[in-house]
Amino acid sequence: MCIRDRYGIVHVDHLTDWCGLSEDIEINRLLYKAKESGRLGLPQDSLVTPGTFCVKDYQFGNEEDVKAAKRYMKAGPKKYVYFRKGDVRAAIVTCGGLCPGLNVVIREVVMALWWNYKVRKIWGVRWGYNGFYSGKENYVELTPEKVKEIHHLGGSILGAGRDIFDAEKILNAIIEQGVNQVYVIGGDGTHKGILELAKLVKARNLRIALVGVPKTIDNDIKIIDNSFGFSSAVQAAVLAINSAKVEATCVKNGIGLLKLMGRDVGHIAMHASLASRDVNICLVPEFKFDIDGLNGLLKYIFDTQIKNVGHCVIVVAEGAALGVNDRNLVREGEDPRNIDIGMYLKDEILKYDKEHKLGATLKYIDPSYMVRTVPANSADKQFCSVLAQNAVHGAMAGFTNFTSGMIRGVSVNLPIELVAHGEKNRLTYADRAWQRLLAATGQPSFLNSQEASLI
Repeated sequence: MCIRDRYGIVHVDHLTDWCGLSEDIEINRLLYKAKESGRLGLPQDSLVTPGTFCVKDYQFGNEEDVKAAKRYMKAGPKKYVYFRKGDVRAAIVTCGGLCPGLNVVIREVVMALWWNYKVRKIWGVRWGYNGFYSGKENYVELTPEKVKEIHHLGGSILGAGRDIFDAEKILNAIIEQGVNQVYVIGGDGTHKGILELAKLVKARNLRIALVGVPKTIDNDIKIIDNSFGFSSAVQAAVLAINSAKVEATCVKNGIGLLKLMGRDVGHIAMHASLASRDVNICLVPEFKFDIDGLNGLLKYIFDTQIKNVGHCVIVVAEGAALGVNDRNLVREGEDPRNIDIGMYLKDEILKYDKEHKLGATLKYIDPSYMVRTVPANSADKQFCSVLAQNAVHGAMAGFTNFTSGMIRGVSVNLPIELVAHGEKNRLTYADRAWQRLLAATGQPSFLNSQEASLI
């Protein structure tokens, strides 16, 4: 029985599971030699002891709940190294949409491989998964000198992509390039791709470590505390809210309407509204609301906000059309998320204003692409370094098919499937953050039936 099973820790694949033990496995002497190598080493007491774990839940009703709690492997440098430094050929790829912090993760993976493990063969793969097999020119050699300044940049120096995924072509290209460590930065869809690659790697008994770093600007992966880039996105969104507030307060009966990212969940809209404290109405995909009627959105904007306060600042998540309760915005079978809810509400507010001759002035702001392309802020830079470095430590120790995340403030190695097929991190009425928002905005449920139920 391996130590992971003995401690009841959620299993993370190890290359020895199908490749067997290797004579190449050695004690991590590089990390022991802190005094001799300075920046190249880590002290012995920094090594993570086998069996160290954390749990997702932090409140328990009884001892049985404690015993039943899932335990996740703590990440960090291990005593034993599976790969010899001269054998490692690593590849890094960014997939999906852009997000603050991508370049920081790329930089820190390179730095950890180079300085902590003396790896000298590191490539960045351009344009997402497709880049693996669409030409040798897509393999860009990465060194500390080449990446040392990229953390100041937004986007990804490797580009990104959502091309058709072909696991066979990707794996064949990885083998042809001689790559044996693959670091994939992306969201749940990207992690599904890692799972497909993992199946092929296992079936062929290949000595290739596959590692994910979860990325979702919407912060919608439930198993982890947060996703990198979220803090930076919220910070950028607050600046846009400030603009909406200025526009709304510098004219008579002003309305500032702002659409933020959040196709499935409303975390950016909610947290930016909380951070700003200047928002009067926040609409998110998780909660229903009526547009019309005595308790509906339109009447509240004009009869309560404009009449009593003189202005109104509205933040709406891009997927908030899911919450419209009293209108059919799409035909049967169509996806409400494809509706541009920001423009729709703009037109309806102006229409209501014109019909009732209320004399409002509306300014509409859509900063979606500005929010996702900003450089990472200080908090995200530190967060990215933790995720990236622990991804490297896990791969060098021989672990594979895992993603580097944070649970209850502890860096952990999680099985890929927990991100690929995990629950969405949706808001609920019981969330304390949502209750704080309601207290900050004073907004009602906007439901004529007063049944504030989840969608």
